Amino acid sequence: MEDRFIKYSKLYFLIFLLFLSVPVIIASLVGVFWGFSKIISSRPTDIIYELLIMSLPAAIFASVYYIFFKRTAKHPSIPVKLISRAIFTIGFLLSLVVLLNDYIRYFNKAAFGSDGYWSFTLLFLAGNIATLFLMAIIQAFTTNKEVDWMEKRKQREGNV
Repeated sequence: MEDRFIKYSKLYFLIFLLFLSVPVIIASLVGVFWGFSKIISSRPTDIIYELLIMSLPAAIFASVYYIFFKRTAKHPSIPVKLISRAIFTIGFLLSLVVLLNDYIRYFNKAAFGSDGYWSFTLLFLAGNIATLFLMAIIQAFTTNKEVDWMEKRKQREGNV
């Protein structure tokens, strides 16, 4: 049997590689698409690429809010369920507003100039992550404790 230090060192190394590889894979895919668009080298391809990159943060957060909204239906606490659904609805709608505002800014940038897009601001990114984190904590504290495997085994052995 392996030493625990070696076992957990391997686990930490695999977790580190996972967290390192996910951003590298995403960046590689973006880079490949960008390089492919430069080979084609046309204005419509550049516009599609820019719109795709611009819509990523808002689309990801809107998707997360939608998924959490659906999952909240099974939560046991009624007040937490109502508050969570309201916050997830507001977050989903704000993500759509930010996305539409960025699209409007993108297509009007020749007329008005652009100071940047809202979907890449610190307030939008950190605010969404903080909101999701706080809602996860609130839901976790109001959920019944999950029975671990040892307690399940004791219950099964006691019933047999």
